[in-house]
This record gives sequence, structure tokens and C-alpha cells, in this order.
Amino acid sequence: MLTVRRYCDTWHENTANTHKPRTRTLYRGYLNNVILPELGDLPLDELTSARVKAWFAKLAPFPTRNANAYSLLRTIMNHAVDEELIPANPCRIKSAGTKKRKVEPIALSPSEIRHIASLMPERWRLLVLVAGFGGLRWGEVTALRRSDLKLTPDDCAVTVARAVARIKKEVVIDTPKTEAALRTVSLPPELYQQIKAHIGTYAGAGRDGLVFPNDSGEVVHANTVRKQLKKVAEKVEMPKLRFHDFRHSAATLFAEQGATLSEHMAFMGHTSVVMSKRYIHANPARNREMAQRMWAA
Repeated sequence: MLTVRRYCDTWHENTANTHKPRTRTLYRGYLNNVILPELGDLPLDELTSARVKAWFAKLAPFPTRNANAYSLLRTIMNHAVDEELIPANPCRIKSAGTKKRKVEPIALSPSEIRHIASLMPERWRLLVLVAGFGGLRWGEVTALRRSDLKLTPDDCAVTVARAVARIKKEVVIDTPKTEAALRTVSLPPELYQQIKAHIGTYAGAGRDGLVFPNDSGEVVHANTVRKQLKKVAEKVEMPKLRFHDFRHSAATLFAEQGATLSEHMAFMGHTSVVMSKRYIHANPARNREMAQRMWAA
């Protein structure tokens, strides 16, 4: 008998080469801890929409985890449909796979980003500035190497070619999860001197030297910077500030400069139009400015 458990386990094994190690670990956790305990022993062809709704309704209140688990089950069941093992996907709960924010992100102004960076220990100031003006994810910025930097007085840029992930306390450096994340991001040229000074003082040796290593020359742990950021956040009376808020701020600032949807997606490394659309919206003042330019063109 083909059960939900057996089919999900087979799917997980067969997709081993299509997902990053961290993604595989997350999927295995969702299967073992969220999906299979309740649904695993059901025959695959008896997994109905009613069963899925009952399972989802009983889940503990962890919105992000539940949305991810539901999305995973829906994906696996889509494969079952493609293989003609079931006639239709039983995962039909509207918006169940939509992640709901637990914490509202903070959009910082350029001066706030610079001020917060100035209050950080000197070793981590540039890291904050690159995240706040370049929109890099934590795993991307901490994986940067000297060879990823393009530095001239008029043109500063970083190339995102890899990302750091921690899987069961092991540091894994690999290409980013999506092709869209492979990108080159321009930085304000005003950072030129700070980047040069930082590299000369803190970066690892050689072209492959890490730009933001810890004191031992290894990949910095998130907790190391998080502790320092928490202290600074208290000083500036933003106790809920998280490192991810620097990426959110960069996304907001880039959109406010009039970026098109495609430009914004490329800057942020987004794969989904929906993600960038959150930031791109009509701006009456910019509309007036563009109308005036049309007349003068």
C-alpha cells in the first residue's frame, strides 16, 4: 500500500540533487514534525481535501512553519498528480501557504542606517552599511570574499556568488538557493574609502579572504553580530530592530528612487514578482516629475 509517508519519503530522496542542503534539512523537519505524524499512515489516495483541512486546523500556532509545511505538502501532492497517482491535489486551503509576518519590518532612512553603523563595533560597521545600502541577506554578506568586490573611487560593487548556511552547527558555503540571487549590486561610491580601510584591517588574506571574518578568520556566527546590534538598537530606541531590517530598508530605499519592477527584482535577488511589488508603488510626486520630463523631452 502506498501511504502518504512512503510517497513523501520517496519524493524527498528523489529530489536530493535539486535542493540545497539547508532546504533539504528544513523539508525533512517539516515532514517528520508537522506533516507525517498526522497524515503519514493514510493511503495516498485517501488524502482528501477534508483530511488536509482537518490536519491544518489542528496545527499549533506557528504561522510561518505551518505555511511552509502546507506549501511543501502541496508541492509533493502536485508531483503525485503529475504521476497520475491521485486525480487532484487535495491541498486547496485558500492562502494557507501565505506567510504572515510575525514582526513588522523596520524601514530605516539613510541617515539612520549610517548612525546605527557608526555605533557598532568598528569590525562590523561596514557589514551593516553593505546590508543597509546593498540589500544583501545575512548569508550573502558573510560569504563575501575580496574577489567579490569591485572598487574604484567612482564605482563600488559587490558580486553575490555564494551564501553561508549553518546546518546542524556545520558551516556550509555554497551557491545561493536561486539563480536570481546570483547578482552584482552597486553600492554608493561614498563607501569606497570605508571599504578600503576595512579590507586593510579586517579582511582575510588573498583573493579568497573573507571580507567579514570573525576574530579567528572564520565565517562569523549570526549571534556575534546580533548581540552587538541588540545593544545598539536599545541605544537608538529601536528594541525590535533585526539584521534583516537592513535588507528591508535597502529594498524600500531602492524602490523610492524610482526603480522599475525588473530593476528591483535584480537588485534584491528576488525570484517572485510579488516580493518586489510590495515595494514598488505609484508615487504622485514622481509621476508629476516624469510628466514634466515628457514635455521637455
